Amino acid sequence: MRKSQKIMLAVGLGAAALASGTAFTGTGLANTAPATQFLGGTVGQTVTGATLAGVSYAFADAPANTEVNTINLTFANTADGRTVAVTPSGGTGSFTCTAVASNASTCTFTGTGGYTGLTSIDITVS
Repeated sequence: MRKSQKIMLAVGLGAAALASGTAFTGTGLANTAPATQFLGGTVGQTVTGATLAGVSYAFADAPANTEVNTINLTFANTADGRTVAVTPSGGTGSFTCTAVASNASTCTFTGTGGYTGLTSIDITVS
């Protein structure tokens, strides 16, 4: 094979690779996400009267996850029967909590849907 044919073959293979690469990557992106959704971040917790071991949130509007309807609290070495109160910040509404049982309490949103805009909660155990 002559030198000029080798160059033409290399240029042709390069162009074919470029064209096929464009065909595979030129599909673009689709915007199918809802208008508002929970994308991550933190919620600050302040605890008085107990040691908080863990907290988790459940949502009324899955999969968007913008309306908190349940807060599950886990405590360390907290006596059963103690009263738990949660005061949320960042939105409107309130939660009602169960008494501590086996180092846990569940707080449920009082109303329909859930609490939107939650930025922090104050937890009081008495």
